[in-house]
Amino acid sequence: MSRSPRFASTVTPERALPARTLPILASAVLVICAVATPLSASAATAVTVSTVAQLTSALASATPGTVITLADGKYLGKFTGAQSGTAGAPITVTGSRRAVLTTGSATQSGYALHLTAPYWNLSGFSVTQAAKGIVLDNSDFSVIDGVNVGSIGQEAVHVRTSSSNVTIRNSLIHDTGLKTPAYGEGIYVGSAKSNWGSVMGSSTTPDRSDNVIVERNTITNTTAEGIDIKEGTTGGRIIQNSFHRAGWSGENSADSWVDIKGNGYTISGNTGDSTLLDAFQVHSVLTGWGGQNAFSWNTVTGGVPGYEVNIVSKTAGNTVKCDSSTATKGLTNIACS
Repeated sequence: MSRSPRFASTVTPERALPARTLPILASAVLVICAVATPLSASAATAVTVSTVAQLTSALASATPGTVITLADGKYLGKFTGAQSGTAGAPITVTGSRRAVLTTGSATQSGYALHLTAPYWNLSGFSVTQAAKGIVLDNSDFSVIDGVNVGSIGQEAVHVRTSSSNVTIRNSLIHDTGLKTPAYGEGIYVGSAKSNWGSVMGSSTTPDRSDNVIVERNTITNTTAEGIDIKEGTTGGRIIQNSFHRAGWSGENSADSWVDIKGNGYTISGNTGDSTLLDAFQVHSVLTGWGGQNAFSWNTVTGGVPGYEVNIVSKTAGNTVKCDSSTATKGLTNIACS
């Protein structure tokens, strides 16, 4: 946000105030501070919920700084976070793994938790038995930390509609695609060009879900890719994640841990085993996309019949750091550097 410039004062400094005036000014400052402090402190609200009605109400009335703590138990419904937090006061939803959000069935439609505003922090709780787990639309600067999302009909977590600077970390993502294997991604970033019209309102407007960080997650048993990065997105990081049996179905070309169609991603320090073909793939499904991605220090521990890094894209700038690999076909199909 732009701010008005501060202009230098041209007023001639006045003489020092008389000593008798200083105590009066000091008292005024104390009064102002005494009034201001309670106002800023009251901006944050902490609420513990234990029922669906309480959670629905807390989400609807949340303001910057609100912390919603989920008591252990099952919350059956389709929940939405539509209020905006701020950089200094995000809205938080937290709970233990025994606090479970669910729509009740992995085969029915609906999102267990749908964020449609920026600056939300989600931590600790579980999401299960829903068509889609957590979906973020226009939810910039949101953080998903330590959640458990599994037994999902399609994708577990979808970052969409230009939700930029999102972080997904320390989470367990598992057992996706129970309803539709072709759409069973663990973490899905952006939107395919074929969906820009419905998601962005124009078939020529990319879904710029940029600078998404995916780090230190365990991603296992996903029918589609463990992580799918779409064309139109730029500059994210995929680091220190663990994969097991991700991208195993072959449905809709799902045959790798990670498929990258965006630009400028860093993929480093990941490890895992078992997939249908390659550990990592880079594709260009749209001219100018699928380039400038950098791979380094990733580890295959077994069960990868193809390459560790398969650069299918013809877009320039993809690099793979030279290293040993136990993938059946070796490290990569391009010259490493």
